[in-house]
Amino acid sequence: MPSTELSRRSSELRRAETHLHELEAESLGDALPEGLHVSSESEKSYPAPKKVPLPTLITILNIFNGAIWGVLARRGLIDLTTYDGSFLGGVIWANFAACVVMGMFVASETVWEGVAGTVYANKGAVPFYVGVTTGFCGTCSSFSTFVLEIFNKAANTLTTHYKYPTAGYGVMEAMAVTIGQISVSVAGFHLGRHLVEVLDPRVPSLSPKTVHVLNYACCFLGIAAYIVDIVLLGTQNYGTWRSWLFSVLFAPWGALLRFFLSKKLNGIINDFPVGTFTANTLGCLLLAVFTVLARGRSSQSSKLPIASHINGCHVLLGLDDGFCGALTTVSTFVVELFGLKTFWSYTYGFTSVAVGFCIMVLIVGSYNWTVGLTSAVCQ
Repeated sequence: MPSTELSRRSSELRRAETHLHELEAESLGDALPEGLHVSSESEKSYPAPKKVPLPTLITILNIFNGAIWGVLARRGLIDLTTYDGSFLGGVIWANFAACVVMGMFVASETVWEGVAGTVYANKGAVPFYVGVTTGFCGTCSSFSTFVLEIFNKAANTLTTHYKYPTAGYGVMEAMAVTIGQISVSVAGFHLGRHLVEVLDPRVPSLSPKTVHVLNYACCFLGIAAYIVDIVLLGTQNYGTWRSWLFSVLFAPWGALLRFFLSKKLNGIINDFPVGTFTANTLGCLLLAVFTVLARGRSSQSSKLPIASHINGCHVLLGLDDGFCGALTTVSTFVVELFGLKTFWSYTYGFTSVAVGFCIMVLIVGSYNWTVGLTSAVCQ
């Protein structure tokens, strides 16, 4: 084959691959309501996204509802999978489950054909869709808890200590947590997309009336659940499950803050989701402070933590699992990794984890090595 013909076909193949990636990246961007800005493998980046209108009250209440059930799902999965002898346990299961659901909703198309492009600009603007992806998935997964787990394994600060051969083995533990968490989350996202590839052609599209009912039903469900939570907090003054109630109390506000940070900041830099990065970093900072308050010794000679009152401990655990857990997200983080160019994807992923880990070392680590940590009084 002549060299000119070979060169022409190679050029056509490269253009086809670039176009395919652009279409995939564009679909990921449209699918997420947080204002995700992605770019293609080509040197030319997408232009800055258009300004989107402020979210409606219906959208906000759907996020509110999704966050309530997301934090309950995360805490339930953590408790269910944390036991002696478990191979994998804790937040990794919650992150996996959230990424599976996120993958299914991002890849779904047929079910939204009745409203996307007609009633709503795209499926990412449907309040029910926002409630599931931003509210439920974003809250069910937790980036800050994942980063705290890296630190606890690296510094061996868990309440059940293991004797490492040397302190250097903490590096291996930190790498194991990082690789395991990200790999399992990515696998969950792909599993969700693959499931929809099979199911999507076989499901009917939702009518505008059905979507309307779902939007409002989730609003009323979220309001009712939140009222019940407040009533129980005010009338039931006992039981370790009170920390669950505080988690529900704080989770919606963390999810809403993440949503607005992402909407406001994600379009600033083409190849770096500043909004999600800010939410994850801020969540790690707050979680580090709350961890010191809940587990930090009041003095070097005391075995009691700073928060030695049971109610104060419940509030701190509620802030940990509720506000910080909902403010930070792994599911959206994983979607963004696939929406960026390869170099920026690795840069964004490494920077996010490294900054969060450094915050934990500076705050929790410095306190542990100077004063010490102990068990929280309500654990």
